[in-house]
Amino acid sequence: MCQSYRKQCACSQNTAEIFFGRMVLDEKAIAQVYCPKCSQDIETGRDNRVWDNGWVLELNMDIVRIRANVMEISAEEITADWVFDEGFTTWVGITPDDSQRRNQERSEIQVLAKTDLRAYIQAMKDWGLSREKRFINEGWRKMKAKG
Repeated sequence: MCQSYRKQCACSQNTAEIFFGRMVLDEKAIAQVYCPKCSQDIETGRDNRVWDNGWVLELNMDIVRIRANVMEISAEEITADWVFDEGFTTWVGITPDDSQRRNQERSEIQVLAKTDLRAYIQAMKDWGLSREKRFINEGWRKMKAKG
């Protein structure tokens, strides 16, 4: 069973939900989270930070490197980007708050299930497609095609 972890950003105004895939890493691997507001003044171009649409997930690379062999990569080659993109430490869903937002959006549609099942099914389909398009248009990392 994989676990998730909620962590407030550096300015404490937002919370990211982080997923630890394949049970290799845990919350000790997270150094800091920065929302778009508090990430504006932090240094870019460091191998311990993943940038995603203004959000930054900063990893404790000492912890990550200890587990590199389990992830089948050398400690010298591993970067935060690789860890994120391979799903070892990433957002729950597409965005840092996707789980919470998704549940809220879905609950608004689920009211239809009690009164009009066909309308509910269509609304769920439309919602799923519009969410996907929105995430692509917003430029979220998980929605970019792997090349």
